[in-house]
Amino acid sequence: MRFFLAAFLTLCTWTLGWGQRVHLFPDDQLVFRDMIAHVENNVVRMGATWSGEVAFTLQDDGMWDEVHLHRGFSSSALDIAYTVREGQLVLGDTHFSDGILYTFSEGQIFMGDSTFPMDVAYTLREERPAFPSRSGAPTFGVYKEDSRAWTDRVAVVEGVATPAQLYALLSAAGLL
Repeated sequence: MRFFLAAFLTLCTWTLGWGQRVHLFPDDQLVFRDMIAHVENNVVRMGATWSGEVAFTLQDDGMWDEVHLHRGFSSSALDIAYTVREGQLVLGDTHFSDGILYTFSEGQIFMGDSTFPMDVAYTLREERPAFPSRSGAPTFGVYKEDSRAWTDRVAVVEGVATPAQLYALLSAAGLL
């Protein structure tokens, strides 16, 4: 009985981690119909429904510790739009430093391979939404540069996103 319970809990934990949805909203109202994009099962779809246009498919390459962002619903090497390695968004699958578009470090997205304060493109800050979701997932405001003003907030992420998911959502929304 203990083995069955342990196996069931492991399966539930794995399923919940794999199927976790991360949502991108324009504001902290978290209105379902206003959702810009979402990630579920490593597929980034526009809008709120499962039938929305597929912007990216995320494919984890466990051997090289990188995630490929494929255009549309694809896993072909010919459709690799970006690669995320060590928190950096790289154009295509290049290994040259001039292909680094953004770097994610300590809750901030920097332009290029820099982590200087003047190169901050966006800052993520955990916040309390106006109307919390039923799931209780944390929400993060995406702010221009290093701003704290609500007028500089460009989007709100509901759920805990990996750097690859965050890059995919922001890119799908046209923010990167």
